[in-house]
Amino acid sequence: MDILSNPVFVAVPFALWAVLIAAAVYSLAAGGEEPDAPFRSSRDILEEHLTRHDIEREEYVDRRKALDHISAIV
Repeated sequence: MDILSNPVFVAVPFALWAVLIAAAVYSLAAGGEEPDAPFRSSRDILEEHLTRHDIEREEYVDRRKALDHISAIV
């Protein structure tokens, strides 16, 4: 009896490869991001830390200057 003559030994690996390829295509098409997730910039996150009092005003100003410098470079 030849292995290739048994439909299970042909269909199962084929189905597994098809599922694997479909999952890869789906994940690439989705881009890894949630479509309803809002965009939060670095400034938004920094201001959020300031309002929650995670950082002091002086640290906020220093980080804001650094962000402005980085934005100017890009």
